[in-house]
Formats: sequence, structure tokens, C-alpha cells
Amino acid sequence: LTRVRGFTQDDAHIVCRGDQVEEELKKVIDFILFIFNSFGFDINLINVYLSLRDPEDKEKYTGSDEGWNFTEKILRQVAQEKELNFVEEKGEAAFYGPKLDFKLKDVLGREWQCSTLQFDFNIPERFDMNFVNNGGEKERPYMLHRALFGSFERFIALLIEHYAGAFPVWLAPIQVKVLAVGEDHRDYCQQLAQEFKQNNIRAEADIEDDTINYKIRKATTEKIPYVLVIGDQEMNSDKLNVRDRGQTETREISKEDFIQEIRDQQK
Repeated sequence: LTRVRGFTQDDAHIVCRGDQVEEELKKVIDFILFIFNSFGFDINLINVYLSLRDPEDKEKYTGSDEGWNFTEKILRQVAQEKELNFVEEKGEAAFYGPKLDFKLKDVLGREWQCSTLQFDFNIPERFDMNFVNNGGEKERPYMLHRALFGSFERFIALLIEHYAGAFPVWLAPIQVKVLAVGEDHRDYCQQLAQEFKQNNIRAEADIEDDTINYKIRKATTEKIPYVLVIGDQEMNSDKLNVRDRGQTETREISKEDFIQEIRDQQK
């Protein structure tokens, strides 16, 4: 997933005046940090790189000195104000503008670029983009590329490694696994899983012809947040026996309270 043949990127462009650049940069950075925080990444461990042009080789860059000086200065200023853990890299800017790259580490300590915030002097010039300013004169706008996740595939790969597959309840592909002890319990398990689904809970019923110990081991290996074992006792009770991920002991809880617990986790 980190090196796919084709990838999906949440790229967008912000076109703005020079006096709007600082506010727009801060909004995007706040959005990026919100995403990292929401998915459980420690913001203090995310490395940020400020890519600048090579002052010794200005010929290979598009845009004016004035534009480069302004954008490099404003990126540095905003990164400092937002207290980003950033380093400057001269000569690493693209030919069309300076940028901030947000990089996450995998389990081997390798860095992977995810979010990016990039100025572009090339497109406004190529398309001769202009707006009429307050003085009634034509003025060229600034353009910001921004990708919040970067590559979705790469972000998902890092997410899998970050949690080692043990996703928080709200993110887990399967939140509840209902295990049938025997053939007599299969219909009830399927009904229970269907009831969870109707409450917007991602549930599956394991009604395969395997031993219950095998089913429990399988669900544990899959790192399912909640596992329910259904036998005669559970079918004749209004309580559920829930095995929480990482726990060897089960706990007893009513179905209504269990559904509400997962809803709270989803929120």
C-alpha cells in the first residue's frame, strides 16, 4: 500500500489574494493536525519539512524573487506560530513553489510523506490568472495546492501499522463478531448480528462448522474489538457475555447497554 502502481490523492487548490495567504495556510494546517489527531497519531512525533529553493540556482524555478521570498517567509512564520516540529531543506522545493510536507514514520522508522501544503507559481502564470484588486488594477493571485491525507493508500498502510491492526472501535472494519457454539445457535447468531447492523454497528456472525475455541482464536487474531459467544445459556438470557479485545475474561451486559456503549465509542 505504500508503493502502489496508482494512488488516490485528495488534492485541492486554493486561489487567494496575498493578504489572505496566511489565514488560508493556518486553516489548512489546522485541518491536517485535526485529521492526524482524530486518527490517533501523536502530533509531536510528526516531522514537517519546509522545502525551499536553492538560492544558488534560481534559474530552474518559475515565479519572481518577490513571490518566492514572500511565500518562503510566510510558510516559515506560520510553521513557527503553529509550533510545528519542522526543519528547512534548501533546494528541495519543486520548480513551481515552496512547500510544507508532513511525514509519518512506519514501524521500521522510515518516513512517508502524507499531507502537503504547496505554493504554485506555474499554473497562475500559464493560465494568465488575474483578478481586479481594490485599486481597480489587475493582480495575479496566489495558488495553494493542499492534500490532507496525501495518498489514501499510503495513509491506510501507516494506519494499519500504527494500530498493528487493533483499530479503535469507531474505525474497526468489523466491530462485533458473534460466534455460534453449535448448529442450534446459528439462526440466533445471524438474527443478533442483523440487529446490530440495524443499529449501525458493523457485525458478523461466525456460523461455520468449527470448534468454538477455534472461532475465538480466529476472532482474537483478527483483533475484533468485541466477541460474543452464543450457546444455550446465552440464547435463554437477556444478557450478553462480551469478550473485549485483549481481555481473557468476559463481562455480562444487557443488549441495550451494549449497543449504547458502541454508539458512544462511534461518536
